[in-house]
Amino acid sequence: MPKSKLEEIRDHCAALLGAMDASRRSKTDDPWLFFSFKTFMRKYNELVTLTRNIMKIDAPVDLYDLEKVPSAFNTVTVQQRIYFDEVYANLSILKSFIEANGGITAAEAENILNFLKANLRKAIYTEPSTERDVQNAIESLLVGKGMQKGLAYDRETGRVKHAGKESVPDFVFPNERMVLEVKFSNRDGKLASLIDEMNADIVAYSTTYERVWFLVYDMGFIRDEDEIIQGLQKSDNVKCAVVKH
Repeated sequence: MPKSKLEEIRDHCAALLGAMDASRRSKTDDPWLFFSFKTFMRKYNELVTLTRNIMKIDAPVDLYDLEKVPSAFNTVTVQQRIYFDEVYANLSILKSFIEANGGITAAEAENILNFLKANLRKAIYTEPSTERDVQNAIESLLVGKGMQKGLAYDRETGRVKHAGKESVPDFVFPNERMVLEVKFSNRDGKLASLIDEMNADIVAYSTTYERVWFLVYDMGFIRDEDEIIQGLQKSDNVKCAVVKH
């Protein structure tokens, strides 16, 4: 599916932030470390203009009058650092605004669940015996999709404390502000306890994450998956998919 213009701008924001991070880490003792601040400022201005051509920016971001900004040759290191940090902060706000108000985050979260639902069964070659077997297959799919662990997703991190209990989600997707919990239906009578677990997960993880997604891998013991899905999906922030073995 081709990317929307807003997705392209968001990706350009991320790339520019990455370039600024790389520049900042290159030589920490270099007095010319922030010498390129005006180049980053110009690129940031271009991204703001592109965004304004598509949507109104209702966020505290600046647009620089480059003719009034002194060049690197007419500034000292402290001034360059201030300009650099200002651009970085503005760029981070712009990226977050695009994700939150352009519908990108919600769409990408939905795409992840749909991708796993469509491909998980094909990724499991032998009959799974534990929930971890299903989790491993999911991680293989994420890696194959080009998602980098520690950046695009993480596994069994992001502890959440709620009502005196500590919970650790199976998968966390920080960009989508989403957790994915995997459930394994492998015997008669287990479904009721799985539903109790999922309802408890919703309460706990909703305190920290915007979206709580579930993927249930069923070995043939769920007769009415629509009833389960509809019972859990009482808001747009909770989604559930059932994959049959």
